[in-house]
Amino acid sequence: MSKKINKFIWYSKDRKIISCDETNKVLNENHSEVQSLIQNAFDDAILMGCDEEDVKEKIINLVNNLEFSLGKK
Repeated sequence: MSKKINKFIWYSKDRKIISCDETNKVLNENHSEVQSLIQNAFDDAILMGCDEEDVKEKIINLVNNLEFSLGKK
């Protein structure tokens, strides 16, 4: 059984819609994988006794501190 993949509209840096079907497919699959990973980590934390709001705050901080890393040493 396959997972439902959300379909989003993705935008380029200059706010134009990305129209390449393959690019959109990859971006939507990546989004679905990240969502699943975060949900599993969140569920684990709650089952181990962590406070829901604290875990959410840490996940949000993690996302807010992301930087493009390709080509960086």
